[in-house]
Amino acid sequence: MSRGRHTDMQARKELLLARSSIERMELAAHVHRIKAAAAPSAMLKSVLPRLGGAGGVTTAMRAWRMLRRYPIVSSAVPMLLARVRGRGIFKLLKLGGVAVAAYQGYKLWRAFKQDDRPPRSGSPR
Repeated sequence: MSRGRHTDMQARKELLLARSSIERMELAAHVHRIKAAAAPSAMLKSVLPRLGGAGGVTTAMRAWRMLRRYPIVSSAVPMLLARVRGRGIFKLLKLGGVAVAAYQGYKLWRAFKQDDRPPRSGSPR
């Protein structure tokens, strides 16, 4: 093998190693962002944006911690809801869930539509 070809292969190897290192760092950053977005407080903020203030999230997180600390409470809630089943609470919860999902979809659609609009020619930037 000629010396020039050997150095070319070494350089290519170094470039590939550098690229893989960069991709690993990017993957780690993406995983960190996904973990942060999947936290209960972030999910609560995305579903109920009005709770975005410190008071609403603090209250929700306090309730979450209480449910995790006292599992008997989280076990009793489904039993209570099962007793109220005949009154239509589950239908109401399903309807509310569908309404929240539809509203979030509408907000997402509206945001995409606003991004797709061409800028006005007379508007200052």
